[in-house]
Amino acid sequence: MTYLNYTCKRITSGMIVLAGIGMLWSLPVVSDIHGVSMKALAEDAPDPRETGAETVRRRQQELEAKEGETLTGKYWTPFELARAGRCDEAVADLKVLAERGRGYENAQHVFGLCLIETGNTQDGKMWVRRAAEAGLADAQASHLRAYLADGTDYLAHDVAAKWLHLYRTNPLRLAIGTEQALEPNELEGIQNKIPRADYLSGVQAARSWTPTFWTAAQTTDIQ
Repeated sequence: MTYLNYTCKRITSGMIVLAGIGMLWSLPVVSDIHGVSMKALAEDAPDPRETGAETVRRRQQELEAKEGETLTGKYWTPFELARAGRCDEAVADLKVLAERGRGYENAQHVFGLCLIETGNTQDGKMWVRRAAEAGLADAQASHLRAYLADGTDYLAHDVAAKWLHLYRTNPLRLAIGTEQALEPNELEGIQNKIPRADYLSGVQAARSWTPTFWTAAQTTDIQ
């Protein structure tokens, strides 16, 4: 027995329609209300046999199951493959996730690292930079490690100074930490590598920086 408090305005198929508040004893077929099927509404309605807590728990489990899906399996599978050094197996799924844009900065970062690992340095650097520009501290750390190793072949001194300041002042890193944190000796090495004038210029650029979230429609990137 289900109580309804709305009016069915258009019926594509059905047996019983009640307008206003009424009692519906049976509805064996699906009707269409402004493009929303009665079946969909019924599936979304709370189960009277469940407590509120049980309903919340069930829906949370359903959402987690959906969020865990990618083209070929669970969400974390390509990250685990990348961590195991199997980037050639991970790049296809990482690309799908990275191209979803905002909210997938971890995928953009790891996708970029895998591209670099597999020889596509230019595109890999671009994806790492996109994640860094969104404020991901791990991506900022990757930028700085590459600069420490390759110097101006990877980043100009003033750009490295910008990322160094942004990493040091990153609010999420300071609040919850980061998986790939730079060691004190790495930070010192990066600082010593940057000429004084370039460092001051980079810090000034960092102070006017705001996060930028890449989208598929975007045609240019910030260095």
